[in-house]
Amino acid sequence: MNLYNDVDKIKEIIDGEEIVLAYFTTTNCNLCKDLFPKIEILLQDYPKITGIKAESDIDQRIVGAYKIFMVPTVVLFIQGKETLRFSRNISVSQLKSKIDRYCDMLS
Repeated sequence: MNLYNDVDKIKEIIDGEEIVLAYFTTTNCNLCKDLFPKIEILLQDYPKITGIKAESDIDQRIVGAYKIFMVPTVVLFIQGKETLRFSRNISVSQLKSKIDRYCDMLS
C-alpha cells in the first residue's frame, strides 16, 4: 500500500484503477497505526485491488474531497465510484466479507 498525500494524485489513482481501497488516516492517529498492518495483510488476498494510504492532515483538501470526518476511514472505490465506507471502529472481518461480495459480483 503506497502513501499519497496529494489529493490530485489520489484522484488520478482512483479514476485510473478498476478497484481501489483507500485508507485515510492522520499522522498522529494511534488507532490508525494499529489497524493499518491488518488492512495491508487483508489486501494480500486481493491482488486486483490497488491499495493507497492518505494522511488527511498533510493535505486538507483530502478531507473535503473524500468527506473524511473521522479516522481511520476505509473507502472502496470501484471504477472511480465510492462503493463502500467504514470509519473509526472497523471490523476487518466485516470489511473482508463486503469486499468479497463486490469482487464476486465483478467476476
